[in-house]
Amino acid sequence: MRRGRVSRWHSGVVASIVLVATGAFLGIQSLLLASIVPVTYLGYAALSSAPDPETTLTVERDCTPRMPLPGERVEVTLTVENDSSRTLPDVRIADHVPDGLEVVEGSPERAVTLRAGDRTELTYAVRPQRGTYAFDAPWIRLRSLSATAVATASPTVRGDDALECTIPLNGFPIDRQTIPLAGTVASDSGGPGYEFHSTREYQQGDPLSRVDWRRYARTGELGTVLYREQESAKIVVIVDGRAVTQVTPEPGRPDGTTLAAYTGIVTSSALADVGHSVGMIGFGIEGEIPGVYTGPPAYVEPGAGADVGGRISRVCDAIAARGSDGASSDDARTPSRTNQPGHNRSALRSDSGKAAAHLETLLPGDAQLVVCTPAVDDAIVDLAIALRRRGFRTTMVSPDVTDGDEVGARLAGVERHARLERLRRLEVPVVDWNTSEPLVTALSQGLGEVIR
Repeated sequence: MRRGRVSRWHSGVVASIVLVATGAFLGIQSLLLASIVPVTYLGYAALSSAPDPETTLTVERDCTPRMPLPGERVEVTLTVENDSSRTLPDVRIADHVPDGLEVVEGSPERAVTLRAGDRTELTYAVRPQRGTYAFDAPWIRLRSLSATAVATASPTVRGDDALECTIPLNGFPIDRQTIPLAGTVASDSGGPGYEFHSTREYQQGDPLSRVDWRRYARTGELGTVLYREQESAKIVVIVDGRAVTQVTPEPGRPDGTTLAAYTGIVTSSALADVGHSVGMIGFGIEGEIPGVYTGPPAYVEPGAGADVGGRISRVCDAIAARGSDGASSDDARTPSRTNQPGHNRSALRSDSGKAAAHLETLLPGDAQLVVCTPAVDDAIVDLAIALRRRGFRTTMVSPDVTDGDEVGARLAGVERHARLERLRRLEVPVVDWNTSEPLVTALSQGLGEVIR
């Protein structure tokens, strides 16, 4: 804590001297008495003090939501309460907003008066991108009523001290093509499981727990109950991290590359958590990634366990870092710029058939594909269609980065909508994610389209 004093009573000193001198020279007692007034103020200013903010105030911060999606609006509320028995006439508060966070509404600063036991709430909104943001302690300054005594400190804050842009995903729609491992997809064959499938004649060695005793009581014949087997799928998540996806609807919001990486990591994590065999393909990454085939493209073979999950995370982190660097630069593109002639050309666009053929040499023949892309050009759509025609069951999850107010962004939105409709007409399930809503909400709404 820092204490100080501010001299604000030079005029009072001058007034006292003038009144005393004039009264003494002219012999007027009323002027001598009048000099007591500024002298009284001078004495009060000299004796007044400001208490220590760390012992006088209780500070608490609340962030809602605590673990937002990249670009999701977060309400930050800083509550400051006067725990002392005295009135604090001048309390100045400034919350320390982490670097990289832009305040989109409200203000992190306020000046108030707090009576004993009173509290004030300072509320503002931020829109974080990918990553973790740590809050420092706020800056608080107390002044005495005379404004001459000052105490400044950064008191300890209860509650939230950081924001982390991650959120668990409860489930993801997948097709019924599976591999024979325990999982969450109901198969068409009978065996051990939970859902009733059929009955058959009892065979020696069948567990007693699966004997149909009702049938035996009714007919005297032994039968065995079969349940629908639960299997897991072999799924490869494709994350579109090409340079063309580094577009954002407006400044301060995450770009398509960051959102594609985010969609990829939460999707793959959710699928792995329920027992599926998950792999990943990452487009647009340059350089070596430990434990990952960097081709290009970067490829993690479907599997399970912490080792596979770690490699998938490294791929998504590399793509997201590429997006964060691009979005923070002065060259960050808006969707309107992606529609300039020649801008959408890429290795995929030049020959999606060859790209699909190359991926086919990497992918298991029974793999299902989930393509995470903002779909800002035709290349990724052509690739998804080419993979579908080669027998891979494909789903597309597309975060929308074309919802800005500019004319170019609206035009890009029309073109993106046409691309997604093209996929739907070819029976490729599409989850269109409006990034103002949680990703899990978009996936839940798309279940009817994806599960067949």
